Amino acid sequence: MCGRVYNPVKVMRAYVLGAGASYPIYPLAGELFATIDKFIRGFGPIIDRFDYQNDWAATLKWLENSSDPLLAQSYRNGNIEQIFTVLDLAETLIQDSLISIFRAGKRGAAEVQVAEASHQSFSTEVKEYRNIRQILLRAIEAYFLDRNDQDLNHCDSENWANLSRFAELLQPDDVVITFNYDSTVERVLLRQRKWSPVDGYGTSGSGLVFQRSRQDQTPVPFTSSPIKVLHLHGAVGWYPKPIFSSTFDLRRDGAEAIPRAALSPAPLEAEIALDPILLRGLGIDAVDASMPERPSAEYPKLLHPSFLKAYGEEEEPSGIFPRVWALASEALRRADEVTVIGYSLPAADSAAWTLLHTSCERGRTTVVNPSKSVIMSRYAHLVTVATFAKAIDFGTWLDSRVSAAPKP
Repeated sequence: MCGRVYNPVKVMRAYVLGAGASYPIYPLAGELFATIDKFIRGFGPIIDRFDYQNDWAATLKWLENSSDPLLAQSYRNGNIEQIFTVLDLAETLIQDSLISIFRAGKRGAAEVQVAEASHQSFSTEVKEYRNIRQILLRAIEAYFLDRNDQDLNHCDSENWANLSRFAELLQPDDVVITFNYDSTVERVLLRQRKWSPVDGYGTSGSGLVFQRSRQDQTPVPFTSSPIKVLHLHGAVGWYPKPIFSSTFDLRRDGAEAIPRAALSPAPLEAEIALDPILLRGLGIDAVDASMPERPSAEYPKLLHPSFLKAYGEEEEPSGIFPRVWALASEALRRADEVTVIGYSLPAADSAAWTLLHTSCERGRTTVVNPSKSVIMSRYAHLVTVATFAKAIDFGTWLDSRVSAAPKP
C-alpha cells in the first residue's frame, strides 16, 4: 500500500494517459490486432453481431490475399491502425461519390446519370472493404466489452498496482484525459469513491440517469463525480443516447405532440448512454435509464484506430467528441501541472499533437515514458514541453511522487 499524498495548497492537475498507462492489463497499440485475433479465435463458434468463426476467418483470409498492396502490407504488419486507414479511405470515397450525385443534379439529368453510374461501379468494387470494416468494428467492440466484464474479477492482481497507486494520487477537481478505450482508470477511481458514472465522463447537462434494472424503473442516485475522465477517442460501452424511452412505442403512442415523458430519461443535452454490460463490469448494480438493455444494432461511440478519425462528427455536430476535446483543452490550459503518461504520440494522432502543443507550457508539463526514442523523436517537436532528462516508466514515476510527498 503506497503512502497517501497530502496537498496543503490546492494544485489543479491534468493527466494525459496513453496505452502505456493501462499496460500490461491491456495491449499497446501495436499489439491490439493480434490480441483481438486471439480473443475472437478463442471463442470458437459463436454469433454475436457477426460469426466469430466463419466471418473472422474469412476476414483474415481476405486481408492476407488482398490485391490492394496497402491492405496486404498493413495486415502483414499486424497494424490495425493502418488496416482501418485504408478501409476508412474507401468509405470516405464512397460517401464523396454519393455527394457527387447531388451536385450533378445542378447540371442536368445526363450528369446525374453519369454520377450515379460512377457511384454504383465504385461501390461494387469496394463492397468487401465495407464488409471487412464492419466486422473489425464489431470485433473491437466485442473485445473491449468482454475484457471489461472480466476485469471485475481481476482488478486486485499485481498488474493493477500502478493504476491503483495512481488513483490514490488524484485529488478532487483533477482531470484525467485519456486516449484509451478501456475503463481501467474509472474502475480504480470508482473503488476509491473518486469517480461516478452520472457525470464522470464530462457529459453535458446535469448528468446521466440510472434505474435498478431493465424491468425496475426505480431511480438509482449517484453522487457527482469529483474527478472527470475525458475519453478523447470514446470508450467501451458508450452508445448514442436513444431518442425515445424504452417504454414508448412510437407506432402505438405517437401523436402530433410527443410528451417529454416519451423521450429518454436523461437530460435532452446528454450525448451518450451506457451499455448495461459496461456498468455490470464496473460492479455497478444499476442500468442507464436511457438504455436499460444492450442496443441491438448501434455502433459504439468510439473513434477506432485510424489515420482518418472523424473528430468533427459531421453527422452529429453537437456530439460528445467536439465538446470533450474542448473540455480537455480547457483543463490543460488551466492546470498548474500537466503529466503525460504512457502516450507515444503516434503519427496518426495529429489532433492530439495540436492539442498538446497549443495547451501545454514549459515548466508545468512532464512526459512519463520508458522510451527515450519516443521522447526525443516525438515530444522534442513539442517545443513548449519540458520532459524528464531521462526516460522513466510509470512505476518509477509513482515512486518519485510518493517519496516527494510531505508527511502528514
